[in-house]
Amino acid sequence: MNKITFFAVRSVIIKTNALLFLMLFLPVASHLLAQVPLPAPWKNQDIGAAQMPGSAAHAIGMFTLKGTMDIWGTNDGPHVVWQPLHGDVELIARVTAMDNPGGVAHAKASLCIRESLAAGSRHVTMSVTPVDGTQFLYRDTADGKTSRVHPDAEAQKTSIPKGQFPCWMKIVRRGNEFTGYESADGDKWQRSGTITLDLAVDTVIGLAASSHKPDILTTATFDHVTVSKPAHE
Repeated sequence: MNKITFFAVRSVIIKTNALLFLMLFLPVASHLLAQVPLPAPWKNQDIGAAQMPGSAAHAIGMFTLKGTMDIWGTNDGPHVVWQPLHGDVELIARVTAMDNPGGVAHAKASLCIRESLAAGSRHVTMSVTPVDGTQFLYRDTADGKTSRVHPDAEAQKTSIPKGQFPCWMKIVRRGNEFTGYESADGDKWQRSGTITLDLAVDTVIGLAASSHKPDILTTATFDHVTVSKPAHE
């Protein structure tokens, strides 16, 4: 065997071994990543009576949520990643992608501030959908209907194109004033709406995924998730 043939055979063996390694290791690695616990103090659960259980995973700074149902009407049913909060907050996240397996306009990836994890809890929610774009939502009465704060004309003219990802979102609480924002780059923020609501000082905050369908899971991925106290204006 000449030198050129030897190196050619050796190259084929190395590539074959590398391919076998990837075929064997990647499924194991994916499974292990899926089992990584959520970083404290984050927890996850379904809200309401989920016909199909949702899930949440975290790896390398990214949260992947799978959820059904919706945040709308008189009771909610998304899958949430949450933590308790006392007082004011600024919650930011970038939604890198979400699917829309039900083919409906109302599947949502959301940032939430809720009085509790009850399905009919009062809440303020900043959502993005794969069809309708961003929405700023609230429920001001326990077990009452959820409403949408429609952005003013200027915000509508400059909003991010509907269904475009990644999409940055921010929700800010200062006392009883809640404001939702969207951004294309996480630097220049555009106000989506403001609502005054006397939510309890002790709340839960978090991320949510909902498909608008009881038997279909949607997947939403979030990164750059930060929780901090808002700057005084």
